[in-house]
Amino acid sequence: MSTGCCSTHSENNLQFFCSDCQTPACKDCEHIHECYQNQHDVVPIQLQTEQNAMKLIKIAEEVKRKLEESLDSIVANQNQFETHLKLCRCAIDMREKEIIRKVKEKSRELKSHLDELDKNKDEAFKKQLEDLDFKKIQIDSLKASVKSIMNKAEEKDNLEKLKKKIIDIKDKLLAADIEKCSPHSKHVIPTFITSAHLNKLMDTEGIGNIVTVDERFNVAKNDRSITVTKGQQFVVDVSCLIKDEECKLAATLTSSSGEESRPHVKYQGNGDYRITSRCTMEGDWQMKITLADKYVRRSSLNAKGSPVNVKGSPVNVKGSPVNVKVEKLGLVRTIGKISDYIKDVGLHWVSDVMLETNGCMLVSTMSDQMLRFDQSGRFVDKLLMPQRTEPIRMHKMSNGNIVYSDFKKCVVMCDEKLNTISTFGEDTLQNPCGLDVDEVMRVLYVVDENKQCVFKFNIDDGSMLGNIGSEGNKLRELKHPNDVAITKEGNIVVADTKNNRIQIFKADGQKAKVIIGHGEEDGKVVHPTCVTVDVDENLIISSQHKLQLFDKNGVFMRRIDEKEEGLQLPLGSSVISYRPKRLAVANNGTNNIKFFNY
Repeated sequence: MSTGCCSTHSENNLQFFCSDCQTPACKDCEHIHECYQNQHDVVPIQLQTEQNAMKLIKIAEEVKRKLEESLDSIVANQNQFETHLKLCRCAIDMREKEIIRKVKEKSRELKSHLDELDKNKDEAFKKQLEDLDFKKIQIDSLKASVKSIMNKAEEKDNLEKLKKKIIDIKDKLLAADIEKCSPHSKHVIPTFITSAHLNKLMDTEGIGNIVTVDERFNVAKNDRSITVTKGQQFVVDVSCLIKDEECKLAATLTSSSGEESRPHVKYQGNGDYRITSRCTMEGDWQMKITLADKYVRRSSLNAKGSPVNVKGSPVNVKGSPVNVKVEKLGLVRTIGKISDYIKDVGLHWVSDVMLETNGCMLVSTMSDQMLRFDQSGRFVDKLLMPQRTEPIRMHKMSNGNIVYSDFKKCVVMCDEKLNTISTFGEDTLQNPCGLDVDEVMRVLYVVDENKQCVFKFNIDDGSMLGNIGSEGNKLRELKHPNDVAITKEGNIVVADTKNNRIQIFKADGQKAKVIIGHGEEDGKVVHPTCVTVDVDENLIISSQHKLQLFDKNGVFMRRIDEKEEGLQLPLGSSVISYRPKRLAVANNGTNNIKFFNY
């Protein structure tokens, strides 16, 4: 059998093969002699070819074995599917028969009651008729007696007696009529009232549901496709139809570049699961949520043909994989010069931005004109306030009402259509700025820049409850403060502007500490103008030319903006989204609105 010619000595056939060098050779090749001297594994080339062929055959046999296993698995799955179909049909029939049995039992009970009523009806009606006939005879007799003495004056006393008897019969008849109308009467007409319970059963559960393993678990609809910022922690909720069942869910988060991480899965009880994770890179990610192998059970048939449970492979739950879009941190977009949207004479400078109930953003312009934009930055419309109104800062309450500070006047509460409901501090406030509401304690906090303190008002009746702070630069003293915010614990965070610091007070105002100090470097502030508390209780501090993120204790986390992004004297700010975390900032220095992911 020819093994081919040597590339060096074309007249010679290849005869040897060095396994170490992976090189064929003929008898005249010098390198094969060197291989022998170096004690390489040199074999006849025919033997090497046979060995390679045997390896290929072995590989082919392994592939064939796996194909046969896959075929067997498909056949087994098909059998399992058929078995489950039979089991489901059987279960449906049993459930149907059970409901029909219960309905028939109830029907028999109701009909038996009707039969009993039917049995007694003749006697009851007969007695009523006999009684009425007797009364009718009485009335006829009395009527005849009355006629016989109608014109006889001497029968006056007898006439009175007859009158009394007639009235007595009349009263008894009326009493009988009332009894028939009474809900306790034994002679009411039978009425069938349909059962609401069965209707409710059929509307909610019916006979039951057909579900596969993956359909038993369900990713919340709002969590099937989400957008977050880089590094932001997010949550995906999964529920199980069987409330008392706890099975092990597994989750894997994978980026488009192949990077993987393992989210934390926690069972919340009552069939609810919570999966927590974060993404370390921008781009598109997918979270695959599966039921772990040992918790997947499928039915098969044993030798006797009876169904038994066997282990299955992991399966995706319904709604998996979850698509996660990860956006960059920092500046997202800018809404151009605010005064360009007003088009009239006068100064209009942006001072605050607030998220409305309808998802739009309301922008105050230090004038009687408010602007509304959607979250993409598109102008929606312009709203007119009462004349000579100059809203500076705004706060939206949970009931939709808006509280705003009116420049050098007072604080106003209005509804969502900006109709005034009530006012606060008309005889007290000189220059109200930032404000916040503790809705649990029903207290409105207002910073007065001129009086250099924080006033407290009852949000319901407008009465003043006192103030926090006084003029100065010591602890618990303030110098031209600009803003105030309330934490979940009820602590009061104040932007102590001219003292270049952030102070936090207890609710009574007696205890305080400086949590952020003065400085140009990151983690410090210069002329802080706005404090925003987000859902995680982090503090977002605007200060002169910088936007920074701190935790609730004032520990620096990161700077949100970049120096080149043109932030100048940021005043009010509002978190407009938590997935992704996005902040809208009223950039007073250049009179525009900037949006930042943080």
